[in-house]
Amino acid sequence: MKRLEREMIYWGRLLFERRLISGWGGNISCRIGKERFLITGQHAPLGFLSPKDLVQIDRKGQPLKKKQKASSETPLHLAAYHGTEAKAVIHAHPPMVLAFSLSHGSFVPLSFEEKYTIGEVPILPQETPTVTETERVVEELRLRPIVILQGHGTVAVGKDLREAFLLTDLLEEAVHCQFFKKENLSRSASIPDTEWAAHKKSKNGYVLFSREHMEALVQGANNDPQFQSHGSETGLTTTLTLDLEDNGTRWTFNFVQGKIIGFETGGEGEFVIRGKSEWWRAIFEKRIDPFLATQQGKLQLVRGELWKLSRWFKPFQRAFTLWQAIPIR
Repeated sequence: MKRLEREMIYWGRLLFERRLISGWGGNISCRIGKERFLITGQHAPLGFLSPKDLVQIDRKGQPLKKKQKASSETPLHLAAYHGTEAKAVIHAHPPMVLAFSLSHGSFVPLSFEEKYTIGEVPILPQETPTVTETERVVEELRLRPIVILQGHGTVAVGKDLREAFLLTDLLEEAVHCQFFKKENLSRSASIPDTEWAAHKKSKNGYVLFSREHMEALVQGANNDPQFQSHGSETGLTTTLTLDLEDNGTRWTFNFVQGKIIGFETGGEGEFVIRGKSEWWRAIFEKRIDPFLATQQGKLQLVRGELWKLSRWFKPFQRAFTLWQAIPIR
């Protein structure tokens, strides 16, 4: 226990020194057993913690020592532990993120590190001093490791406190950079509205991984000049298999110089990406970036190497932008 106490004190102080919290703001916790957690106490200053500021709680949030009081955000921490695979949770108040959250609906990454590590981060409404509606927060944390609460701060989860801290620090720095970027609405990031937009008018959408769904994906990519341009520039020639882990459904696509010349059921392409329907659905509904999902292990590259696939990042990113506008059910 002494080691975990020292870690809590260390990361609390670092959050303060990095100005990710101030005063008595923020709270942190870690899992110490199957149904035991260590969390900062009420009104505990993270920059100046001592062992007496740390509270052991059970799975219902009750302190093991009756005279102690756990953080008022204990329900948020417990919801994150019960709903995700988190081993540590950090709730901080990064000032740049706070300011950004008041005028935006989400944070869209600029750099590749941000895209691979945190992806697009939603900004969730927050109208109370503590988080009373934890369901939406946990729903998003299942898809990505950090979320933003409007005017309230961030919630990051990780395999340990270091990972949760680094995610918080990265997001603050990334948002800082956003303030130096001029607004520039790029056509490359837009949802196309040309020949294939009729797919969006489908009342019921396509069954996930059905032949009709795959045909719509092919049509969406092949009818888009920008995808073909990116594919031609990067020499996109390969075979890619999408694998639905739940029932073993597989589709293999044949790319030649930025055009899909055919697809078939089954097969094993040069690259094989496997995932459960929960994650494929989240990707096609534009709730999570496919590269971030692969980085997090929600999708698994079971054949091929990520660095080789990354050389075609631009055309594949464009393809998924197109594909995410095609409705599924």
